[in-house]
Amino acid sequence: MVRFKNRYLLFEIVYADTPLGWTSIPASTSLALTNASQPGEAADQGPFGDTGRNNCRLPPLANKDLLFALKDSIAENFGDYGAGLTQRPLTLKYFSPHTNVGILRISREEMHIVWGALTFINQLKGRPCIIKVIHTSGTIKKCQLTTIKYDRDRIMFLRNQAQLLKDNQAYTQLGLAYKESADEVNSLEI
Repeated sequence: MVRFKNRYLLFEIVYADTPLGWTSIPASTSLALTNASQPGEAADQGPFGDTGRNNCRLPPLANKDLLFALKDSIAENFGDYGAGLTQRPLTLKYFSPHTNVGILRISREEMHIVWGALTFINQLKGRPCIIKVIHTSGTIKKCQLTTIKYDRDRIMFLRNQAQLLKDNQAYTQLGLAYKESADEVNSLEI
């Protein structure tokens, strides 16, 4: 019997229009920024940049949008050969629009093609971005543990920033975002 050997890529999408590189921090309404256009008018941004939740110009990124962008990048950069190789074994196992972190499952032989295609993506749904591969693994369990650790580190950093800015609402929402993220990652099929 033949066993299919897979690799799991943990990646993060970093958008260019956010100063901390973290796009889905809950926007706080308790802090009004000083760059408002009229005096006495609050800006559309929270303390961590424009999160897109205050103004609904762009809908959140969905799994299918990310897969379409990845398959287009593979076809554009590696041609029909690359698209044919990666068509069947490419699966998005997990993607969180809250943390912009995802896990892709691919066959071991085509890992470098998909990694390269991820690197070549420079915009998603019209927003400039880069995609960083954080971790590669042979098992989804190790990818889950790394995802939880990475999310925890990022959210704790942002919670500390919110605490320094004395923004209790953002601090509480970040705690809830961490719990939701950890629950989503733990619910993945092993």
